[in-house]
Amino acid sequence: MQTIRKSLGLVLIMFVLCGFIFPLTVTALGQVLFPEQANGSLVKQDGKVIGSKLIGQQWTEPKYFHGRISAVNYNMNANEVKESGGPASGGSNYGNSNPELKKRVQETIKQEGQKLSSDAVTTSGSGLDPDITVDNAKQQVKRIAKERNIDASKINHLIDENKQASPMADDYVNVLKLNITLDKL
Repeated sequence: MQTIRKSLGLVLIMFVLCGFIFPLTVTALGQVLFPEQANGSLVKQDGKVIGSKLIGQQWTEPKYFHGRISAVNYNMNANEVKESGGPASGGSNYGNSNPELKKRVQETIKQEGQKLSSDAVTTSGSGLDPDITVDNAKQQVKRIAKERNIDASKINHLIDENKQASPMADDYVNVLKLNITLDKL
């Protein structure tokens, strides 16, 4: 009986500690030390939330930079996910040898009419990547300059100003940040 009482006491203590005290402490520390990140790194324009620095969006208009291809079509609406039964996040299951991947890549290259960087034709692991490589961004400059009737050098300068270095991969830019800055030109 003594062993059962001690075991139940330990379960209760661990339940309170792990179920309430620890999560509340971590949440409070996050809100105090990193309030922007703890709340999703939301980007506001004119007081209205227009996106997140951490979650990609689908950009289809030719006057904007386009993000990576999404295996889930940037589906982040919880109600749509519930109704469709599909995921809100996820990468493509296509391996390098999959004929469907090869077909999609060839169609994308044909549509763009030029050789493209790998992140322009492949999905990210989450399907919601907010960033593209600098090479990918530079490959889109001609289209954007033509659509907006502005000099390509201004757009290239914009890319260089927003470039973020990566120690393990190619330098990258945030698509949302680029497009917001592009609208201000």
